[in-house]
Amino acid sequence: MRTFSTYILCVILLLLVANVRAQTPPTITATGDQQYCGDAPMNIATSVSITDPDAGDNTLPIVYIQISEGYSNGQDLLSLTGTHANINAFWTPDLGRLALVGPATFAEYEAAIESVVFETTQTNFTEDKFFSINLGDANYLPSTGHYYFYVQSTGITWTQARTAAEAQDYFGLQGYLATLTTEEEADLAGSQSSGTGWIGASDSEQEGTWKWVTGPEAGTVFWIGEVGGMPQNGLYTFWNSGEPNNLGNENYAHITDPSVGILGSWNDLANTGSTDTNSPYHPQGYIVEFGGMPGDPDVNLSVSTRIETPKSILTGSESCDVSQVTLNVETNTDTVFWYESETATTPIYTGTSYTVTLTETTTFWVLPTFSGCTDGARIPITGTIFGLPETQDISIVQCGSTSGITIFNLFESNQEVAAGIVQNRQVRYYTDSNLTDEITTSAYTNISNPQTVYAKVTDLTTGCENTAEVTLEVASNAVNNAMLSECDTIEELGVTQFDLSEADAQILNGLPTDVTVVYYETLDDALLLSNPLGTQFTNTIPYSQTIFARLEQNGDCYGIGEVTLTVLNLPAIATEETAYYCLNFFPQNITLESGITTDFNNYTFLWSTGEMTPEIHVNEIGTYTVEVTQIGACTKTKTITVEPSNIATITDIQIDDISDTNVVTVLVSGEGDYVYALNNPNGIYQESNVFQNVPAGFHTVYIKDVKNNCGIVSEEIAVIGYPKFFTPNNDGVNDTWQLKGISSVFQANSQVFIYDRYGKLLRILINSEDAWNGTINGTRMPSSDYWFSVQLQDGRTFTGHFTLKR
Repeated sequence: MRTFSTYILCVILLLLVANVRAQTPPTITATGDQQYCGDAPMNIATSVSITDPDAGDNTLPIVYIQISEGYSNGQDLLSLTGTHANINAFWTPDLGRLALVGPATFAEYEAAIESVVFETTQTNFTEDKFFSINLGDANYLPSTGHYYFYVQSTGITWTQARTAAEAQDYFGLQGYLATLTTEEEADLAGSQSSGTGWIGASDSEQEGTWKWVTGPEAGTVFWIGEVGGMPQNGLYTFWNSGEPNNLGNENYAHITDPSVGILGSWNDLANTGSTDTNSPYHPQGYIVEFGGMPGDPDVNLSVSTRIETPKSILTGSESCDVSQVTLNVETNTDTVFWYESETATTPIYTGTSYTVTLTETTTFWVLPTFSGCTDGARIPITGTIFGLPETQDISIVQCGSTSGITIFNLFESNQEVAAGIVQNRQVRYYTDSNLTDEITTSAYTNISNPQTVYAKVTDLTTGCENTAEVTLEVASNAVNNAMLSECDTIEELGVTQFDLSEADAQILNGLPTDVTVVYYETLDDALLLSNPLGTQFTNTIPYSQTIFARLEQNGDCYGIGEVTLTVLNLPAIATEETAYYCLNFFPQNITLESGITTDFNNYTFLWSTGEMTPEIHVNEIGTYTVEVTQIGACTKTKTITVEPSNIATITDIQIDDISDTNVVTVLVSGEGDYVYALNNPNGIYQESNVFQNVPAGFHTVYIKDVKNNCGIVSEEIAVIGYPKFFTPNNDGVNDTWQLKGISSVFQANSQVFIYDRYGKLLRILINSEDAWNGTINGTRMPSSDYWFSVQLQDGRTFTGHFTLKR
């Protein structure tokens, strides 16, 4: 929110700026190159003189005093002291600028400027403080000798801003869009100007090649590329993060709005910028720079003074143990005072380098001062004593042979060696006290018994190191072995689960009560304490495997025993079997066998029927089990499923005859698994119940149960048909023609009517025995085709023809 005094200042500026530029500029000189003392505010100038070649013109409307270089916003302050009747002072922190607003005479302004003081809360300085005293309304930068205006013009394009800037002059100095070639220029024009706006850079000639196109630097390439590009020839750039990005043909440079990214940094925009008036990329104005152009007059409208600040680089010191440390101060001052505390009154040392013996971390306070200065802000400097990481000497007792040689896993003792502190600690082991021969394996073989190795413990945060001794001893106490056996699983692969706790009693028998046992799969694991087994272990070597029991007493190895694991075989019988009972044989028995055929005395048997014999007899379907146990060993259960079977029952025989492919289909019922044969009970049976291409005549169908050979059933069938020709030559072969598949039993009352080719009835066959011999009334009929019609007893009729051959 703007204050009333700000409004007054703005009104005065609007009324007076035009008048100031129209006149011949006054000239100002000042002295004030001083060294900063921190005990009180300091005047920025010790003497000031203002003159004007215009006779009688000895008044000014306003004077600006700005911290033009080294400004620390929020810490630095300029203020007017004393009473100045015609001058009011206005401080603008964002710009680092003090406005002395008149009008007032030169003499009054000289007195006011000499009464302006600088003070700061800053304690650690990196730059000197430069003060520009400006008799005009522009910002003045001593390092360039140029003047800078920010012109507010909402919505102005870059090309319009360039034209407007070049149309301006400042006491004869040619204006142009600002070219910010130094950090000081960018700081003054960006973070210390009253707004954001266009500057004189563009890549419109060639995309990605950024030039200064205005002012004395016109044509200078300072950047090539977009985001991630490179400055050229070491020239200064101050692009915002992610810029320049050429988003939408953006070819013109602009000082970024304070709400976007780094304060005072640059971004690229299109010529119009954003047309959205609420966007931070909508142009707000432009920066005009004056100075450095050919033909510019000499203008002494501004002067600069400096306060040299005490700049110091402090170097503390770090040590791991009680140590003599040296603390250093690199400074531009004449003297450095050292104090025990921030408020101590008497220094303990004077100089830039202080050497002292410390037993603990200690902070001193230093005061770098110029000659004649007695006070100022003290700066802390610390000598740090980290202390050595804690360690302790230990002994490791390992199991081994009488030779005293075995293997050790030293890394298992890291926590104990580091006194229980493992966070941010590194432990390494060495065979020698010089810590040169490092032990890198987790399976180290000792070379003597006992043997001393050395541990180095490093604090990874501080880098400090400490050592400890580790004594390696080999114990060879006699211990017990154990044996465990378990029956194989039903898969019979020689692999099963063992309860290792069942070996405890055998292993610990007769040993001290404080001895404990842990089991390991291999000897190396037992020695190195790697991969301990739980109480439940499934052997990994089929049928027989030896594992190892490590015995410990008070944390040390007491001895190592062996545990032999044996997988016992199950009885050699099948676990499942299927048998079939012929229901048509009931009540005849069948025999179920346990699977053991010899050495019955070495086994016991228990059937689900309660019987205890190697075999039983049953005549009922169902499921029967038998537990077969080898005496003193393992049990295996066999399950026998008795399923029903039966002789077949013929339910129907379907005959599709009087055709070229006579088909017989046999339909049966029953519990059996049936196969089928035609005419020969001992011939080849087929699984299909359908017979194809069956010759005309009489046949017998046989159905056999193949599950349990429950029997064969049969039935005679007749397939009706006729021969296609006959040869009545009395040779005993095909001498007569008659219908096949009829008899005194099958279709006995059937009749056959025979015709010649003209339809004349020649003969009637009236029964199954009747046949035609090729004659009519003793006369031999000639070779020819003859026709017939049939009336079967079952009512069917059909016709056909055959050939008589002579």
